[in-house]
Amino acid sequence: MNEQNPAKRIPKSLGTDAKLIGSYSLTDAALALFPGVVVILLGQTFVPASLRLGGYRLQSLVMPAAVVAIVFGAVFVYLAPSYATSFEWVETILGFYTADREVPHQQATEFTQLERVYPRRDALERTDGSLVGLVQVVPPSMALATEDEWAEKAAAFEDFLNTSVTFPIQLYSTTHPFPVETYLDRYESRLTDPDVKANPQLKTLIERYLEWYREDVEARQMTIRDHYVVVSVAPQEVQFDQASLARKLAHLPVVGVFVRAVRAPQQAEQRRAMLTELDTRVRRIEQGLRDIDGCDATRVDVAEATEVLAEFWAGQELEYGDIEATLRTRPLVGEGASR
Repeated sequence: MNEQNPAKRIPKSLGTDAKLIGSYSLTDAALALFPGVVVILLGQTFVPASLRLGGYRLQSLVMPAAVVAIVFGAVFVYLAPSYATSFEWVETILGFYTADREVPHQQATEFTQLERVYPRRDALERTDGSLVGLVQVVPPSMALATEDEWAEKAAAFEDFLNTSVTFPIQLYSTTHPFPVETYLDRYESRLTDPDVKANPQLKTLIERYLEWYREDVEARQMTIRDHYVVVSVAPQEVQFDQASLARKLAHLPVVGVFVRAVRAPQQAEQRRAMLTELDTRVRRIEQGLRDIDGCDATRVDVAEATEVLAEFWAGQELEYGDIEATLRTRPLVGEGASR
């Protein structure tokens, strides 16, 4: 092979550093040693040699402190996720804590790509003109299921995908903390009841149960997992009939541009058709999932869908006021959002 021919040269590696030990690179080693080097430099620069504490020279504690710092650095490198290098992980963490927590309204729309909401139709509109609806799925409990039962549910889900879904969908799962206080409110309210006040043993039992339950939930880091099916409709999907000649011409590279421009329907008419098609697709998803034994599916109203979207982009659980009233009284992003 001609090594000088750039068209035939093959790199030996892409985006990798030289490995020192196992999967750890020279960058990982430098990052692990960095805290110790900082401690040594600070100790040699700012701690006088004559300074003592409790009869010990402070400079004699610099090396033990550096060793501890190196251990922390090594642990940090070890805990770095597999999908990123340790240095990239540091950049991600620093970027997260130094980034603005609030951004201008227009800039926020560029991230979320949300144009407006339709509270009466439980639909969201993206900046590309597509409409989106969410279906929340409550799956059957499979904690004690056998292998055959798992296979049965998997086959039912496969059949649903093959027969009911003839359009693109997305599956989204997320978690949120278990509402401990909501669950324990009824027990705390019992503490003020006359029969409990008259019975010290019962009152103590309830108080200890409340204390134990909070500690147990915190220790187990209990969360609730929610599952959603994201259904969408793009403008071009309702512009032409499914088997029409115009639809076929619209997919051609050059001619298609003119066909779509000439045959484009009025915006209001197109939006009505998209909302109708979205409702049809959502109902099909709901029915198909409900046909799976033990599974339930319900369309998410626009207020909850907006919260799900906001928490997805924020990366954390958010507290809201009456978001439904807000969506119905003023635009979320642009004019006409409260329709």
